[in-house]
Amino acid sequence: MDKRTTDKRTAPRLPFRPLADKLKAASSRLTGTGLLAAVLCGTTALGCGLVAFDALVLPGNGRADASKLYDYVYAAGKSENVDFVANNMSDDGLLCFGSSEWYISKNRVSMCPQAVFGESGAGVDMTYIGEGYDQDLWQAIAAGAYGTGSKVKNRKVVLMVSPQWFFKNSGDENKLYTKFSYSLYRAFMQSDQVSEKTKAYVRGRCSALGVEADKLAAASRDTALDAVNDEVFAATDAWQLRSDINNITKLAPTKSDARRAAESSGQSSEPDWDALLSSAQSEGEDACTNNDFGVYDAFWEKNHTFDPELFQNFDQANDEYADFACLLEVCREVGFEPLVCILPVHGQWYDVSDVSQADRQGYYERIRQICDAAGASYADFSGFEYEKYFLCDTVHPGWKGWVRIEHAVYDYAKDVRGQDDCIVWGDGQN
Repeated sequence: MDKRTTDKRTAPRLPFRPLADKLKAASSRLTGTGLLAAVLCGTTALGCGLVAFDALVLPGNGRADASKLYDYVYAAGKSENVDFVANNMSDDGLLCFGSSEWYISKNRVSMCPQAVFGESGAGVDMTYIGEGYDQDLWQAIAAGAYGTGSKVKNRKVVLMVSPQWFFKNSGDENKLYTKFSYSLYRAFMQSDQVSEKTKAYVRGRCSALGVEADKLAAASRDTALDAVNDEVFAATDAWQLRSDINNITKLAPTKSDARRAAESSGQSSEPDWDALLSSAQSEGEDACTNNDFGVYDAFWEKNHTFDPELFQNFDQANDEYADFACLLEVCREVGFEPLVCILPVHGQWYDVSDVSQADRQGYYERIRQICDAAGASYADFSGFEYEKYFLCDTVHPGWKGWVRIEHAVYDYAKDVRGQDDCIVWGDGQN
C-alpha cells in the first residue's frame, strides 16, 4: 500500500478542526427545536451586528459641523438624503431643484450662488437638489419626498427648467433608472399629502422607464412580502446614503468671515447687482478668448465640433411636458410655492445648429402655459438667448446668467418683483 494513502479510520485526529467542519458537524446534530433555536440565535447575532454597524460605523443624519455650509455641495448621495439636507440646510435656504447647473463652481464662474449668496450673508441661500440627468420626473419624486411633513420650513422653492430635457424623445429621460433613488421614491409613495392619482402617474412613468418592478411594489407595499422588501430596500439605501455623508461634509466649504459676521449680527445685505453684472462682463471676456460664442476657452477647444443640438426640436417630448406638469402638481399638493426659472437656449449656437426661432419660442410658450395652468410663478429668461456670457458654455448658466438668476431668486425670497426689468415675471394667473 502506498504510504501516502491513509485509512480514514486510523488517521490521527488534528488538534483543531476548521470552523466550517465544526459548524457542519453541529448542524447535523440539530433537529426540530434545536435547529430553530440555532437559526434564531444566528438571526439575533446578525441583527446585533447590523445594529452595531449602524450605530458605531456610519455617520448620522443629524446636525453636522456648524462651521461649514452644506447647501451648495454637489455630490452623490446628498440630494437623496432628505434628513441630512433638512437638518443642515441654512435657515435662509430655499430648496432649488435642478440638475447639472449646480456643478458650476466658483472656480469656473465666480458669480455662482455659493459665492454671491453663501459667502456673503445676503439672507438668502439656494439649497441644491439634483444632479446631472435629473429631469422633471426625478424632481417630482424629490419634491414629494421633501415637501411631506414639516422637515423643510421654507415652503418657497425654485425649479430650474433646462431646455435640453425637452429635446426629441424627452431628452435623457431613459437614464431615470440609473438615477432612481429608493429613499426618495419611498417617501413620495408613502406620503399622505400626495394624491393617489399623482402616485399612480409617477409609478407608471417609472415602470415605463425601466425602474425595477420589485422596488415599485415594495414602496407601495402591495403585498405582505412587498412590505418586508420595503424595509430591506429602505435600510440598504439608508446605509448607502449615510456612507456618503463623510464625503459630503468633506466637500462642504467653510463659512467665510463675512458669512459668520452676518450670522452673528443677524443682519444681511442685498448683493450689488450692478457691480456683479459689471464683474460678470469682465470675467466672461477674460474666460472666452478663442471663440465668438461667449463660451469658455477649454470648453470650446474640446467641444466645438460636437453638436448634439443639431436639427433638434421641442415638439416631440410630450412625456417630459407631462412630467413637468406633474412636478407642479406635486408642489401644489405638498404646499410648496415654486418659482420656475425658464432658462434660455444659447441663441447663436442654436442658430448654427438649425433649431428654428419658431421652435424655440414654441417651447418657451408651452412652459409658460403649463405654469399658468398650475398657478405657478415663473421668471422667464428666454429674452436672454443672445446675451453674451449669460451661459458659460452652450448649456449651463454663466457669468451674467447666474447674476440674473440670483437676482430673481432673491426678489422671490424677499417678495419683491420687477427689480430687473429684463426678466419677464409670471404669477400663474395670466
